[in-house]
Amino acid sequence: MEHRTIQVSGDDGNVGTVWLQRLHPDPPMALGCVVELDSSTPRLRLYRAEWPDALRELAKEQTIKIWRAARD
Repeated sequence: MEHRTIQVSGDDGNVGTVWLQRLHPDPPMALGCVVELDSSTPRLRLYRAEWPDALRELAKEQTIKIWRAARD
């Protein structure tokens, strides 16, 4: 996503939520989460709101793709 490297992580205990962390550029930073992934309307919750709407939507779409691929 642009110049960022984002890590998506979750655990089996909370299968409807994954967390986003920026790995690059430094310093690593917790970005937020996508919740309700198992519903028809997942929601992106970012800790900081400076992302433009288009980038927010891209982050949500990419996170959902990764989550679904990991569950297959």
